[in-house]
Amino acid sequence: MNGIRLTRVTLCLLALCSTALSASELEKPVERSYTTAPSAPYTQTWAQADAKSGGCLSCHEGTDQKTMHASQAVVLGCVDCHGGNADVWKPEGIEGVPVVAAHHDEGHGDSHGGGHGDEHGPSRSYEPSYFSAMEQAHVLPRYVERWQYPKSANPKRTYAALNKESPEFVRFINPSDLRIADEACGACHQPIVEAAKRSIMATGAMLWGGGAYNNGILPYKRYILGEAYTREGEPAAVTALVEPTPEMQKQGALKQLFPLPAWETVPPADIFRVFERGGRNINTTFAETGLPNSLGLIQRLEEPGRPDLKQSNRGPGTGQRVAIPVLNITKTRLNDPNMWFIGTNDQPGDYRQSGCAACHVPYANDRDPRHSGQYAKFGHEGTTQTGDPTIPKDESGHPLKHAFTRSIPTSTCMICHMHQPNMFINTFLGYIMWDYESDAPSMWPKEQKYPDSEEIHRLLERNPEEAVIRGKWGDEDFMKQVSDMNPQLQDTQFADYHGHGWNFRAI
Repeated sequence: MNGIRLTRVTLCLLALCSTALSASELEKPVERSYTTAPSAPYTQTWAQADAKSGGCLSCHEGTDQKTMHASQAVVLGCVDCHGGNADVWKPEGIEGVPVVAAHHDEGHGDSHGGGHGDEHGPSRSYEPSYFSAMEQAHVLPRYVERWQYPKSANPKRTYAALNKESPEFVRFINPSDLRIADEACGACHQPIVEAAKRSIMATGAMLWGGGAYNNGILPYKRYILGEAYTREGEPAAVTALVEPTPEMQKQGALKQLFPLPAWETVPPADIFRVFERGGRNINTTFAETGLPNSLGLIQRLEEPGRPDLKQSNRGPGTGQRVAIPVLNITKTRLNDPNMWFIGTNDQPGDYRQSGCAACHVPYANDRDPRHSGQYAKFGHEGTTQTGDPTIPKDESGHPLKHAFTRSIPTSTCMICHMHQPNMFINTFLGYIMWDYESDAPSMWPKEQKYPDSEEIHRLLERNPEEAVIRGKWGDEDFMKQVSDMNPQLQDTQFADYHGHGWNFRAI
């Protein structure tokens, strides 16, 4: 990709590892020295390929497709794609996978790591010599807790964590990630890799450009914003492989896309707010909106929800004179990731990888055969069917097989193409967003819930729609079995997928 490296100060979104962590709790990266593996070759003998797989297969024996391809014409070793060290073998005398202790999630909503099996911490311990061999053979992360090392499952809600990691680790966990697919896939598929990086499924140009134009932020109907990153995770501009002709431009071809500017630096478009009637208290500092006691004087309480007379006493991009739609695009970029990032992997309908694997490596997301076809029987909790003994069969966040497929189920498309919920793939399957009223007795508690702020934060991380705070589907176990209630429901039939933790009703 013809990427232009741009400074984080001017034209980038900060790659936040997780909004669940406060500044004082952010994990510090481990300083490591990485060895970059050579790019995968276009051709080689099986003897050469096997030499780059020997040690790997001493543990990962029985893996599904060694090369990820069903075709025997593809000759690759493990290191060709993943990197790592194939000269490290399982220690002698070790049988199977010697797990010393496995710690299961405790269900307390803790997401801060610590090695006790919670959302972001390591969850199992291995026999020391086996673990030592694993560390020598594998490419290790800079952010150990964030990736739940040594677990291999996709962690929940990694957001932009890939941008913080080394390219070598990104290649190790997913050689098809667009940051490093040039090296792992490019020898055979470079034209496809280049096209994928420029695909609207990677750049999100329609959402970013439409949101910017429709809200008056940018005056361009021919969009100029799009998401892309360099090998090191830096924001990048994307340039067309050929100069678009006038005829190509009529069909929507774009010459170049630039990264989204930081939301707080973009001048606002909603300038008419300055004409609203202000509240009682007009500060000489930045304007507030409905803050009851911004001055600390109980005698001068503000009317809730009323803006001050001005958005800011300074220029555009300060105070409340900022482009809120750009902030919303920033949030959407993390909560609804495009192909540059891993899915949120936290509920049925959200399990997937990044890059080429986002589509071509199916996950268990939907138990309905009409949506998932032959994959429906494998459930909807992101568990695996692999023959690899090192992968736990009861752990969410794994692909069904270590294999590519062109038999992509509709349920895979639904992971991303679900907005708005009353159109796109959802209506193609015959569903719309549940109206929160039909069969309400089955979906709402008899007594109203009053969750504390910690529980509200935990629920909204998984499902940004605030009804989850009060409804039964805030309980993940309840949400997973919503479609099982269909035979007993009077007015609604629910889908078995729950992207974002939402419920969808048949029409």
